[in-house]
Amino acid sequence: MYTSIECGSSENNTYMITYDNIVVDLNYKESPNPINKYIEPFDRTKPLWTSYKENLFKLLYKPMLNLRLTQFEVVYILAQILWSTQDIKGLASTTHDLANQMIDQISSELHDYYVNERRMYNYSPRLVKMIKLIEGARAIVNEQQNVTLISQVYNIFDFKADLSELCDSF
Repeated sequence: MYTSIECGSSENNTYMITYDNIVVDLNYKESPNPINKYIEPFDRTKPLWTSYKENLFKLLYKPMLNLRLTQFEVVYILAQILWSTQDIKGLASTTHDLANQMIDQISSELHDYYVNERRMYNYSPRLVKMIKLIEGARAIVNEQQNVTLISQVYNIFDFKADLSELCDSF
């Protein structure tokens, strides 16, 4: 998504760069390749993914477009996600302390970035919007997990794999 924004996408433009060489039209209604044998299972799940796609656009893509996030801000958001350990049970208190120190450090660096490089002295509204992106990302991940679980429960995808070679024997 960041690459789409960096390349000049706008709120009216529904194209999103997803990988190095793939662009997705968020308004595209038809299957991209009717000959592809994997399209039929995806067509069956399309209604499940409609809400996901709409929320992805509403909770992440559009707010990111409006904010025009810099690379520094994207790194800050990712570091916040990485070092947020309050929901992880079973971690030692020293691990939580280290994570809190890292969050303090990245927050100080963001403050310095805003004040010294961007000359922004009242950046709190922008910071609140960035934190909302983190919550939006969590909602999107939860929705993706739900759609995937529903697809597995109803055996929409015929997926059989021998994963034994990927695991070390005990």
